[in-house]
Amino acid sequence: MMGFDAAQHLRILPLEGARNWCPTELSVRQLFSHVLDIFGKPNRKFFQTLALFAKDEAEKKQLQSIVENSKEGAALYRDLTHDFAHHADVLKKFASARPPIEHLLQMMPVLKPRSYSIASSPLMHPDKIQLCVVLVDWTVESTKELRLGECTGYMQMQKPGAQIMCAVRSSAIVLPKDVHERVMQARQGIKVGKCMLFFGARYKQERATMSEWLYRDEFEGYEKEGVLQMHTAFSREQARKIYVQHRIVEAGADVAEKMLNQGGHFYVCGSARQVPEDIYTAMKEAPNGSIGPLWTYIYFLTSSPKIFNNSFLLVCPRTRILSLIKS
Repeated sequence: MMGFDAAQHLRILPLEGARNWCPTELSVRQLFSHVLDIFGKPNRKFFQTLALFAKDEAEKKQLQSIVENSKEGAALYRDLTHDFAHHADVLKKFASARPPIEHLLQMMPVLKPRSYSIASSPLMHPDKIQLCVVLVDWTVESTKELRLGECTGYMQMQKPGAQIMCAVRSSAIVLPKDVHERVMQARQGIKVGKCMLFFGARYKQERATMSEWLYRDEFEGYEKEGVLQMHTAFSREQARKIYVQHRIVEAGADVAEKMLNQGGHFYVCGSARQVPEDIYTAMKEAPNGSIGPLWTYIYFLTSSPKIFNNSFLLVCPRTRILSLIKS
């Protein structure tokens, strides 16, 4: 493990002004697997500090060139970025640079918790929490190595019955009448407003024993009941990539009608922090000005109960679901 004894026991004495929190007693293995973000993206400050510990002159010059942003350094940094190089990759590439553990504690950030929306109802599963998470994976172009996302890869490795550290937060999201209630009303002949659902994924068909068209059976069932209108965007199924924002533009007049004239609610599933910029852009670029007024409306309502910026179905980086619900 980069020249360290994984089983070595450490006793940490935090100093005033220390960058990171760390347990006072742990092993080297625990430090790199549970505390430091060894597989995170290094910043330029990391390269600058690492250069101070490089014993090989050629490696020291390369590291300094990245910090100085010279022509050679910019090209090297660009290659590392293109390959999504993490701290461990950089330490492996510059093998003569081996900072002591007390310096690594200052050079690397700590692991940050990942937030995933709960995808199950406590009414159906009162003693369980279910998540719907897409595994993050990519191939390093220069080496053809398949890599997994830090958190999703960790979850994939867990066996049934494994215990993991987690915490549950209450959601601020407020839903209108439940879809199931709308289904019952529709069956009774009561007219209900349709939900518009914009669903995006890479592939429509099942690949590698896994389908990215999540909840397909449930959604198609709601369509047959007449309470849901589906708009799908599968980006890799054709030469031109199609995303949910393109489908929003295509259905612009209907979206504007539901939001402006029928008191609709707009839910964005995917980002828990802010409405993705491409969704806002889609609102502004709708043909014939159908969503132009809606863009202004949403801009002023971003902090209101009309726009809910969280995922009540799922949160995952490569799948986005947008739903528009008529109140």
